[in-house]
Amino acid sequence: MESVRTVVLGKPVFLLTGAKSRKTKGHASASVEVEAPEQLLETARRNPDAVAFGFVAGSWVAAA
Repeated sequence: MESVRTVVLGKPVFLLTGAKSRKTKGHASASVEVEAPEQLLETARRNPDAVAFGFVAGSWVAAA
């Protein structure tokens, strides 16, 4: 399982599932594809102390 490290609401977090790095010609890119990004932002607002999130059963949840 590959986790993605990114910044959400100004805080570095890990996205354990629901996100993947875009690859261009075999190289990793700086951009990330995120499932339901609006839901991720809302979950991050509700859980300001969380450092990791996962996309489970169609919803983002704070994992750590």
